[in-house]
Amino acid sequence: MTPSLAFLLSGGTIFVIVLIVLAFWFGMRAIQIVDQGTERTVLRLGRYSRTLEPGFRLINPLLDRADRKVNMKETVLDVPRQEVITKDNAQVTVDGVVFYQITNAAKASYSVDDLELAILNLATTNLRTVAGSMTLDDLQSQRDAINVRLLGIIDDATDPWGVKVTRVEIKDITPPADLVEAMARQKKAEQIKRAQILEAEGQRQAEILRAEGLKQS
Repeated sequence: MTPSLAFLLSGGTIFVIVLIVLAFWFGMRAIQIVDQGTERTVLRLGRYSRTLEPGFRLINPLLDRADRKVNMKETVLDVPRQEVITKDNAQVTVDGVVFYQITNAAKASYSVDDLELAILNLATTNLRTVAGSMTLDDLQSQRDAINVRLLGIIDDATDPWGVKVTRVEIKDITPPADLVEAMARQKKAEQIKRAQILEAEGQRQAEILRAEGLKQS
């Protein structure tokens, strides 16, 4: 084999290798497999173009780039314990949980920075506001009403982010220890008083029956 022929063969081999590498790169970038329960946003020249739904999808790798993978399933977000001063100046600790679902992948990706943190801050702020506007008794006895109120507020606020808040629940309301002890003492005193009243009533009925028995004798 002459040197010129060997050079041509080696040059052709390099060309074929380059074509294979380019084809592999093109295929890796063009083929997008979107998992069930997720969606994928696509940017064209740096701007949002479209959203890929679950399944086998193709994009133009020369112009498009697959960007954010968005979880479209319902998500549970714990609201950490918050110290709140109620309307009647009782300091209580309240925590809760928020259930939400992304309905628009593009808005959730590009309308707000760190969606989960934004929802958490929103839930925390409104939990403090609502709890602080109520007395301790109302706070403990009206949980369902509080949940509905918080749901409406948070759902309206997150709608521009492409999020649907499906449920908000207060998990626990803990009064301060001294107040819990005072309530326990009050409850115990009421139970003792009720027992004494029942005992006195029983003695009175017994005396009446005894008197009637003596009278009949």
